[in-house]
Amino acid sequence: MLGIFDRYVARETAMTWAAVAAVLVLVVVVNRFAVYLGQAAAGQIPAFATFALLGLSVIGLLEIIVPVSLFLAIVISLGRYYRDQEAVAAFACGLTPARLYRPIGLLGVIAAVLLAVLALWATPWAHATAHRMELGAHAEAQISVMEAGRFKMLGGGTGVFYAGGVDPKTGLMHPIFAELDEGEQPLLITARNGRLVVQPQTGERHLDLGPGRRYQGSSGSLNWTVTHFQSARLLVQPPGRPAKTNTDYDRMSTAVLLRSPAPGARATLEWRLSQPFTALLLMLIAVPLAHMRPRQGRYARLVPAILVYLVYFNLLGVGRIWASQSGWGSRIGLWWVPAAALVFGLVLLKLRFGSRRVRGPGVRHAD
Repeated sequence: MLGIFDRYVARETAMTWAAVAAVLVLVVVVNRFAVYLGQAAAGQIPAFATFALLGLSVIGLLEIIVPVSLFLAIVISLGRYYRDQEAVAAFACGLTPARLYRPIGLLGVIAAVLLAVLALWATPWAHATAHRMELGAHAEAQISVMEAGRFKMLGGGTGVFYAGGVDPKTGLMHPIFAELDEGEQPLLITARNGRLVVQPQTGERHLDLGPGRRYQGSSGSLNWTVTHFQSARLLVQPPGRPAKTNTDYDRMSTAVLLRSPAPGARATLEWRLSQPFTALLLMLIAVPLAHMRPRQGRYARLVPAILVYLVYFNLLGVGRIWASQSGWGSRIGLWWVPAAALVFGLVLLKLRFGSRRVRGPGVRHAD
């Protein structure tokens, strides 16, 4: 049962947590919306897919926003608690610094449960769904920009093609005319119809042409070669760069990762399992880190808190990279990073509160 003091600390920290999380989400939304809006303006994705992709990207980033917002909220709220000397009054009444972990621990458990849901289910689903939507959106955008009666450039500037009409529902184009730059002997292609096809793995785009003819020869000469074909393929855009392998693991469900023996799959699984512990470890570190002198500013501990989070998060990323490689890195895994954070938090707690007595805050408030 939470007492008055516990409810007070929990309420103040929860309100600060909500405010910090809202600011971080707003920053992410503005940044990602600008990216998707630029892609929509360039015709890379249709406009209607912008907000769906934006929502999925925010879900994918919540597992980063939740722990860092809680960490900063604890530092800010307890910083005000020390600055206004409310800690002096509380400790004089017999409360110990360890008592702070009761209300803060409740918020930490809530964050850990939320991170478990996000890391093990919601974030992989968001990554996979966003990937499928982006592939479909790119393909649909390519079809939608093919307006009838306009010449379009082929990949690499090797020629142009022209569609007399485009069916907006099926994407079928008819008739098709194309001219390819073949040096002294230009190549002309005419076809009854054609359809744009996108390769999901490589991003290659080509036109599948129906019955048509292929003309090749020299201008001003009667020596032309005419070839009839029932089907042909015309490259519109060459393949892009292959996707990174770690993004493939990010899109895999947790059940698939459990069955995979690959080091990258195990590293991704450990990354997901470590996320709930991240909230608890940052909570442990935040309480002693928030301690400050009464005359210090409310946000005096923000810079050290941000540095601590950046070091921890980057070490976790390094541990994931090492764990995804064959050899000693995969055998060690990335659990050494949470273990190091636990030791750091206990040492910091000992240095800050280890010698504090229950009765004596009045003479030590200037620490």
